[in-house]
Amino acid sequence: MKKSLLVVLLAVAMVIPAFAAKGDVSVNAKLGLGLNNSVSYYGAFGAPDDVSLDLKLNMPVSLGAEFFYGVMDNLSVGFGVSYVFDAEAKSEDPAFNSKIKAGTTNVYLAVKPEAKIESEIFSSIYAIGQIGLTTARANVKNDHYGIDESPAIDSGLYLGLGFGTIIKDVVIVEIICSSANGKIEGDLFGGSSKIDVQYTATTLNVGYKFAL
Repeated sequence: MKKSLLVVLLAVAMVIPAFAAKGDVSVNAKLGLGLNNSVSYYGAFGAPDDVSLDLKLNMPVSLGAEFFYGVMDNLSVGFGVSYVFDAEAKSEDPAFNSKIKAGTTNVYLAVKPEAKIESEIFSSIYAIGQIGLTTARANVKNDHYGIDESPAIDSGLYLGLGFGTIIKDVVIVEIICSSANGKIEGDLFGGSSKIDVQYTATTLNVGYKFAL
């Protein structure tokens, strides 16, 4: 599934410029702050019984860049990447009394329907949908047992949905709710593990729009 999705992403990314040759092109640079981030995992965590946990994370910072092509006056399509810096869980993992940090790197295609506004301040409002691939990161640390591991997490599906506004045709303010999934398979904590990982986030982005 991951290989098929990657092929589709690459194919669409290559085709978009051909359809949008006469459309507007813009680049967005964004700085984000996670308002409600969490990491969940379920599965055999190097223990006899399956473990299911959901941990809230401290507010992470993210950096992102997007390239959009205007295929119509009120519709743009494009692709983007966001890097969510690692954030530590607000509480320790109750199963192993371990400290956990987590973050993601997301690459996605995006569609953005937009409505123009006749205002001296706001240029437009828009919705945005994103689909792509994520690479998740995690670190598990337990000083008592001498554990400090960063397991390899297989890439998985990334989904994002949100809305925003553009101020003075250059400043971007938006809220994005997203979900990123991965899987850990291999030795962890001295035992064989098979774990499904999900990273969810609500992110406030502020950015700048560069018209090309």
